Amino acid sequence: MKSKDKLLYVSAAVLAAGSVAGVKTTTVKAAEVKQANVNANSKLDLNKAEKQAVAQDKTAQGQIKQDTASVQKTQDQVKQDQAAKTQAETAKTEAQNTLPAKQEAVNTAQTNLDNAKQDLTQAQAENKDLHTQYDTTAENAVHTAQDAEKKLDQKVNDLTGQVKTAQNKQNDLLNQRTSAESEIKTNTETLNNVNEQLNKAQTEAAQAQKHFDAVQKDYAPTQNEYDVKKSAAEKAASDLKQNEDDLAQSQKQLADLQTKNNDLAKTVNDTQSQLDNANKDLANAKTDLSQSQAKLNDVQKQSNDVNGKLSQAIVKRDQAKSALDSQSENVQKIIITPEYNKTFNKWYNIHNPKHISWNTKELKDKMTKEMQSVSAVERSMNKYQYNAKDASRSINVRNLTNDEQIEVNKFGINLINQVRSQIGKKPMILTTGSMAFANDVAKGYEKHDDLNSIVTHDMKSLYTTAKKYGLGINTWTESSFHTVNLIKSMNDLKQLIYEGISNMMFSTYEWDHAAGITSLSFDDISMDKSIMPTYTGISFATDNHNNIIMLIDYVKDDQHTYQSFANLNMANRVENIKVDHDKFNVKDVIPTDNLDNSQAGQVYAAAQNEVNTLQGQKNSLDEQIKSLTDHITQSQNRVNDLTKTINDLSTKLANAKTEQGTVQGQISQVSKHVDDLKAAQPALVQARDNTAKALADYEQTHATVLNDYNNAKSQLEQANNKLQSATKAKDEAEKVLNQNKAKLANINQELAAVKAQLADLTTKLSDAKSSQTSAKANLEKAQADYDNYVNTHKDLIDSIAKSDKELADKEEAVRVAQAAYDKASQEYEVAKKEADKLADKVKNLDQSIAKSQENIKSLNNRIASNTQIIEHNKQVHAEAAKLATRKAFDAQINKALDNVVYGTKTISQHTAKAATVKPVVSTKNTKHALPQTGANDKLSLFAALAGLSLSSIGLGSLVSDKKRRRN
Repeated sequence: MKSKDKLLYVSAAVLAAGSVAGVKTTTVKAAEVKQANVNANSKLDLNKAEKQAVAQDKTAQGQIKQDTASVQKTQDQVKQDQAAKTQAETAKTEAQNTLPAKQEAVNTAQTNLDNAKQDLTQAQAENKDLHTQYDTTAENAVHTAQDAEKKLDQKVNDLTGQVKTAQNKQNDLLNQRTSAESEIKTNTETLNNVNEQLNKAQTEAAQAQKHFDAVQKDYAPTQNEYDVKKSAAEKAASDLKQNEDDLAQSQKQLADLQTKNNDLAKTVNDTQSQLDNANKDLANAKTDLSQSQAKLNDVQKQSNDVNGKLSQAIVKRDQAKSALDSQSENVQKIIITPEYNKTFNKWYNIHNPKHISWNTKELKDKMTKEMQSVSAVERSMNKYQYNAKDASRSINVRNLTNDEQIEVNKFGINLINQVRSQIGKKPMILTTGSMAFANDVAKGYEKHDDLNSIVTHDMKSLYTTAKKYGLGINTWTESSFHTVNLIKSMNDLKQLIYEGISNMMFSTYEWDHAAGITSLSFDDISMDKSIMPTYTGISFATDNHNNIIMLIDYVKDDQHTYQSFANLNMANRVENIKVDHDKFNVKDVIPTDNLDNSQAGQVYAAAQNEVNTLQGQKNSLDEQIKSLTDHITQSQNRVNDLTKTINDLSTKLANAKTEQGTVQGQISQVSKHVDDLKAAQPALVQARDNTAKALADYEQTHATVLNDYNNAKSQLEQANNKLQSATKAKDEAEKVLNQNKAKLANINQELAAVKAQLADLTTKLSDAKSSQTSAKANLEKAQADYDNYVNTHKDLIDSIAKSDKELADKEEAVRVAQAAYDKASQEYEVAKKEADKLADKVKNLDQSIAKSQENIKSLNNRIASNTQIIEHNKQVHAEAAKLATRKAFDAQINKALDNVVYGTKTISQHTAKAATVKPVVSTKNTKHALPQTGANDKLSLFAALAGLSLSSIGLGSLVSDKKRRRN
């Protein structure tokens, strides 16, 4: 269709829309309603599906997060179990290897014990026979006499002590009696004196009473009136003092209330200020809490995404590791734990973002402590596995064949590359050039008669050999391991290599060699950011003193930087980094059956790097989540604390205002009371003065009578007091006298008993001394008889003494043999139990590992399933988005329809008829007609407007049938 046809097509669509809209308005609306219902039902179904998809996504993401954490935790447990299993298997083998020797020790100890018991039995029989020949009568008589004499000596000593004790007690009682008699005499004299004073006091009291009675007769008429005036004076004085006290107290109360009112006013102001500040702080804290929660949600979303990726990366890494392990024929493994990897990189990897330069003593001490901790774990895990086949191959380490050199180089570099792979470094490469270089360096070492004279490295040999192979001084480095030459088999040499590399990696005090093995201590990154190859060779230097040094020589080949410097004519720097490939063979690579040229190794290294990267991101996000969670907790606590503070301050403010009102009321009341007390004061003063004057006048008028009465009353009171004191003194003197008399009686009674006891003890002592004399005579006779027997049987007694000594020696030999047997048996049983325990532990760990692996597989399957759900729901979300777009488009169409229908109402019938009779597009040829045109007249206003819309954006170009269908 030409351009003119396109324009006509547009006009036809517009006219068709106008004509149908004007003629068949009812039909068009019915079609719209029907179509709208269909669309509405589709939208409802899709909206429901999208809501379900959102819910499924949330559930799946939560499950993925949980499962990812479970996978990570379970994988960590598997690593721990595998490490524990390796350690347990090594310990089990070591324990089982000790059992034959320990069983042999038990057998030997049993034989020695049986022999010792047999010798003891024979010695006991001989000793018994000699003791049977010995007559013990004389010796027993001596023992009996000695016992009798000893008992009597003890009895005499005991009785002598008892007699002395009784005599001392008698003397003490005599002294006490004399003292008691003296006190009784003094007490009697005191009592006599007190009786005299009592009689005198009684006479004086009677006279004073008589005088008081006479004076009281004259005092009685004036007593009542005097008492009334005195009482009135005292009451007036008391009332005045009470008023003064009340006034002082009320004035003080008023001052206190005023002070309290001022304090409460300050409290109200301060509390209101604190309340305003707390409300402001609460608003800020809520804002911070809301912002932190939003940030946490964002970080949590990122964490969920990273956790999902990390879980998949771990599965990928483990699969690569399994593939790698299945390809490796080397049974010797060196395992690097994540903890060691993290700590080692932090301290030594200069490219690690978390690298710490330990340039202070504090940091160095911290580094040493951390590295010692993780290295101790590695040493316990990584043990060389004995190889019987290699043990049967005898070698001469001072003259290894070429095949043997290649074998040990491949073995050692394989171990190094195992370590490098787990650290995240590319493998080192073994070539004929690197092996030749290492061998020539070792020959330089061997020019020394004693390798112990080389403190660190033979720098002369290194420089000379490097020059020979065309190596610049910045291209090579070396690690060495010194030991004693006990190498007899290939197993011995491989064990030396394994332990040398292990000691370098997991030292107890330095890790510079470990940094060399892993290329962390020197920069192996070229100027173009590529990793330069490192060629490595292993050799052994020996001497005639059984010393051996394992040498690991590394050559890094930075050809890119070399060419860059060469192009810039930087001769000095070029020479320092030059590796002359004409002299140093890098082409003849020797495969090491490990990661260096293995596609599986490269896949594993890439997967491990991805895990490390994602793990770093996860750790960073976890730290952010923890930090934000802690901050949110602190912020929430802050909000809670501020809310409580505001409540407390509000309560405090209300209470202070209430109390202030109460205090102000009290101030008013107390002020009035003070005024009343001040007003009453003059009248009270006048009353006091008047009653005091009246009392004084009365006393002056009746002074003689009052004075006589008061003097007589005072004299009577003094006489009665004196009489009471004298009576009390008499009672006390009689009490003391009676106590001392009773004390004297007790002393006399106790003294009589002691005298009788002393007489009895004296008699017993005399009898004991007589018996002691007889016992001494009996002992002398028994000793003489025994001495005579000994002199006549000297040979027999010597034989018995000798036999007793031999018997004691035999008994000691049995005891020692028994102890040795018990110790050997115990050690065997302990070792056997330990071996059995370790075997059970290995079995349990195998079961635990298998169970964990099944769990990981199940979790990974569930993660994959949930991931598929999320991926599937992305299509639902896409369809929902399309539906939203369609909804907006439908709204635009409905609006346009409304506009068209409204516009047709003003068109004349003639215009409408012309449009109907003379369509621009022929209805006979429907090949290029609008989809809505045709003889059936089923054109709808919606379809016409749709055709208009499509044509207006260039989709109505009907050049050919093929083009039409494609559009």
